[in-house]
Amino acid sequence: MRSRRSKGIISPVSLREVYAEKGDYSVKMIIDPSLSNFIESVDVDVRNADGRRMEFIAKRWGTKLTLSFKIDESTPDGVSVIDVTMKKRGQVIFERFDFWVVK
Repeated sequence: MRSRRSKGIISPVSLREVYAEKGDYSVKMIIDPSLSNFIESVDVDVRNADGRRMEFIAKRWGTKLTLSFKIDESTPDGVSVIDVTMKKRGQVIFERFDFWVVK
């Protein structure tokens, strides 16, 4: 798993480097507690190796961000990305995490 870090805001706790089986997955991330109260909104986007948006559910509770997504037969092999955009008092913070899908 690689991450382009902007401010060290998010720490992925359970993101795997490779997902090799079809199924439902959940990824937990932590927003830096010292900055969490200043984050006004969190937008998430998940795209597969073809650049198409994957279906997902994102839930934020305090400093925790949980992202659930599904890998099925329509998910192509290759690098998928999770983009997280946070707005903080007029500032936009962008984080990108990637992972491989190999079925």
